[in-house]
Amino acid sequence: MLETQEQISIELPKTIKLYVNDEQFAELARVNRDLRLEKTASGELIVNPPTGGESPKTQF
Repeated sequence: MLETQEQISIELPKTIKLYVNDEQFAELARVNRDLRLEKTASGELIVNPPTGGESPKTQF
């Protein structure tokens, strides 16, 4: 569990991918309810723009 929370904004090249396990994904989703998060079967984290956003889906 995260002890402190800090909001940051980063830009990642599309070649960088972030992977999370089920527990990490659940914690990320819990503390970031405003984000649309998905996790692929292989554990790749996908962050979608808010509904109505004009930017394409961002994969990490």
